[in-house]
Amino acid sequence: MMLLFEIRKIFSRFKNRFAALLLLIVLGITSILAVNKVEYVDENGNSTTGITAAANLRAVREPWSGYLTEEVLKKAVEENNAVNASTEANSTDIQEQNKAFAKKQGFEEIRNVINEAFSGWRDYDYYAVDSVSPDEAGTVYERRISQLKGFLDSGEEYFSEAEKEYLISHFEDLETPFYYESVTGWDVLLQDISTFILILALFIGFFISGIFSDEFQTKADAIFFSAKFGRSRAAGAKIGAGFLITTVFYVVFIFLYTMIVLGVTGFQGAGCPIQLTLWRSVYNITYFQAYLLIVGAGYVGTLFAGALAMLCSAVTRSTAAAVVVPFIILCAFPFLSRIITLPQICSFFPDQLMEVYLHIKDFDLVEIGGKVMSVATLIIPVYAAVSLLLQPVVYLVYRKSEVRN
Repeated sequence: MMLLFEIRKIFSRFKNRFAALLLLIVLGITSILAVNKVEYVDENGNSTTGITAAANLRAVREPWSGYLTEEVLKKAVEENNAVNASTEANSTDIQEQNKAFAKKQGFEEIRNVINEAFSGWRDYDYYAVDSVSPDEAGTVYERRISQLKGFLDSGEEYFSEAEKEYLISHFEDLETPFYYESVTGWDVLLQDISTFILILALFIGFFISGIFSDEFQTKADAIFFSAKFGRSRAAGAKIGAGFLITTVFYVVFIFLYTMIVLGVTGFQGAGCPIQLTLWRSVYNITYFQAYLLIVGAGYVGTLFAGALAMLCSAVTRSTAAAVVVPFIILCAFPFLSRIITLPQICSFFPDQLMEVYLHIKDFDLVEIGGKVMSVATLIIPVYAAVSLLLQPVVYLVYRKSEVRN
């Protein structure tokens, strides 16, 4: 009963109800912006975005679904060469060139894989496939490994011998040939969901920032602490309310955002390897697994920022100060990382929990005691443990608070 009372008390305030309504509006806007990133060009060279574009892309890419074997890769190069030889492709008219591009959309994501394999390590060439022979196309998987080895031997960036072995072994362990379905929906979702998670975390921090401080600001602390369970069960109920609001709001709004974006752009491709679009990723995971990793890290980051906001609320007795805490942790730290010239330290800042997509995209290694691991897989459990440990600290701080006149 105390827990429900604390939750009702939080949302009895107009500012919190208004913030909840604003969050719904933000959900709608961010979902629309994500969906509108999907673009389709019809046979007449006209471009559309959004729901219709997503449906049309799914239709033209469906015939290419399956394993990207040597035969399929050869076929993609042959189709690409045929389009390049067409009258539309060789026209100087933009509309005619768009008509040619429309014919490539069915295998555009496969074309991207070939481009990655035949581009420089840090220099993507969109037209690389145009100079690749059908026989060469079948070597993309071997080239991915040779690209890495060439990059490591170049000395452009420093890696220890253990890190080099870690990278090479993970590249070699990736299962090939890739299974392919159109991954447009998942690609859009993974690119944009981190921004939505950050916004959601700031809203949640706003909701729970006054859980403790409001009692002092309304001068109700004397009554609260003089009650029989004011310093025990009631204090625990406040912490429970903060944890429940964080969890429920996070789960519900992430679910809604995911369903809206994938509902429009398509759910297929969840089981495809992330390397279809993140070619250099050392994570041998699927799009769905990457999604779980990003969302899980975001939840831990939200929980950590919320726990510190509640601690600040209990210590300072100021709601305003508590509101600022999540912003500092999640938004100000990235600016610090630009000033501090120690990237290894910056990689462990809590804001990195909101940037897991970038960690998946490229190398994010750390070596501890001779053991190499990715930063993301290290900071997630560490901050999860710290977030849980902060809960009893908040409880003790608030329980020992003194009434001030």
